[in-house]
Amino acid sequence: MELDEFLYSDVTPDETMMLDCLDGYLTAIVIGPTTVQMSGWLPGVWGGSVGAFSVFETQEQAQHILELLMRHMNGIVWSFQDDTDTFEPLFSIFTHPDTEEETLDPEMWAHGFVKGMALCQQDWQPMLEDPEGIRRFHPIRLLGADDISPEEELLSLTLEQRKVLGDEIPGNVAWMYRFWLPYRQALIERTVSETVRREQIKVGRNDLCSCGSGKKYKHCCANHSGLH
Repeated sequence: MELDEFLYSDVTPDETMMLDCLDGYLTAIVIGPTTVQMSGWLPGVWGGSVGAFSVFETQEQAQHILELLMRHMNGIVWSFQDDTDTFEPLFSIFTHPDTEEETLDPEMWAHGFVKGMALCQQDWQPMLEDPEGIRRFHPIRLLGADDISPEEELLSLTLEQRKVLGDEIPGNVAWMYRFWLPYRQALIERTVSETVRREQIKVGRNDLCSCGSGKKYKHCCANHSGLH
């Protein structure tokens, strides 16, 4: 995968997110309550240690990689819109050295999700104060947060424990998506309304009133006490 290869390449800083972490990061941004612009989240992909665009060697490379990032992000958006309950997070694959058995490891995905939440942490508080929200976030928090207690650390030490926690994540994230859906829809409606108001043509006081009365605006709708 080309995006995966770029993230692993020597061009990017050592702190750059790998694909599993990036997937969790973008998922939090997609389903969360606040629209985060690319300029707000892109530096985090490189670990926050460099500017948003300073990792690219050419303008063409920047455009191409940004297109790949947006394609991945749009794929996440589409997966929730198409069928929320079939969402599949992109966990890394761990191969057991002795048996060569492959197991999904959700730890870095969860770490990325927590990083995505941190971009607008305060806006996530309604969910984090909801009892069901706390329960749904718990597996991700155990796997990906930095502020867990020593006792909580014991719950995600082994690969087997992380797998059990990871199995809960798809359904829990689908619940989070639905939790925030009314918030996102209200934000979209408010944004559209504000845009329409800004784009309305301003009528001069001596122009004909747009209501069709044939009067000048100053003698018609500008005069709120007038009837026509």
